Amino acid sequence: MKFLLLIEWLAAFLLFFLMLKDDAMLAFCVLIFSLIYLFGLLESRKDHQRIHAHGMVGGIMFFVAAVLTFLNDLARFELKFNLSRTLLILLGLVGLIQARAVRKQFK
Repeated sequence: MKFLLLIEWLAAFLLFFLMLKDDAMLAFCVLIFSLIYLFGLLESRKDHQRIHAHGMVGGIMFFVAAVLTFLNDLARFELKFNLSRTLLILLGLVGLIQARAVRKQFK
């Protein structure tokens, strides 16, 4: 799980820099959401539930950001599929799958 958090944190940190010139406020939201993954990496290896919780919350946050960004573009009739939008949607989809998979660990 920590390896997946590392990959997601690196992708989210890269996304922050890619979005900074187009949409600064959304870029700072992405930076804050990426910190959720980073704090999951810094958790103790013995506490697996906290690591899984960081993955689940980060995944949900990126899914919400991806859906809202897609709906905003759809409302403006400007579907932009540049690298930053595609990476955000990809992180959102991976986050949704991850959140659903990790949720089963808490039952």
